[in-house]
Amino acid sequence: MDPGLEAAFRYVERLLFGDMERPGLTIYDLERLVGYPARGEGPLSYTLPRSKSLSGVQAVRLFYYPKDPNLQLIVEIEDLEGKKHLRHFRWNGFTWEVPEGKRGDLKVTEETLGLVQLGEDYFLGFPREEARELAEAVRKGEALGAKYLLCPRCGARVFYAPSVRPAEVSCPRCGNATLLFKTFAGSEAPKDPLEALAEEQRALRRTLEELLSYLKRKLGP
Repeated sequence: MDPGLEAAFRYVERLLFGDMERPGLTIYDLERLVGYPARGEGPLSYTLPRSKSLSGVQAVRLFYYPKDPNLQLIVEIEDLEGKKHLRHFRWNGFTWEVPEGKRGDLKVTEETLGLVQLGEDYFLGFPREEARELAEAVRKGEALGAKYLLCPRCGARVFYAPSVRPAEVSCPRCGNATLLFKTFAGSEAPKDPLEALAEEQRALRRTLEELLSYLKRKLGP
């Protein structure tokens, strides 16, 4: 297996099942990440933020299916060649497991994500729900750091996912092949929800440890 892909998958396993530093991601944590039920009944997606462990792949996405009791989570890892590798999971009430009849190993799929127009902007390489979320962040001026291509001829903006090769993109409005590389500038970077969950988990763990210490002092050994 490609080292970058293997490192990314090990990272996902630590995220889901936990390690010595942090507990695993529960289904309730996942629902908060993808915005369920506020964003609808799904499927809903969340792209993991870039990190050193994910530097060998283009993107890692979590797809949540809240209405499917047999297949609730698909982890998609997109390698540097643009191929997508999937793993299926179901929450059994305590941890994640591989649903019956589904493969728990990595496999390549042929899914491609096309161009979505939302308002005056275009979004290339994003799942539709993720494109809508990014469009809303752009509208509010909160999409700090998002990469996009600007057409100097007609002013169209094309926001593109990490899996897209921007040099090969032409303007979807006028066909101009010479686009300008831009980065969206906002007032403040949004807080990573994954890190926010980790902070809450660490705070809860500290509270429990303090409570146990208090009870030991009061009740004795």
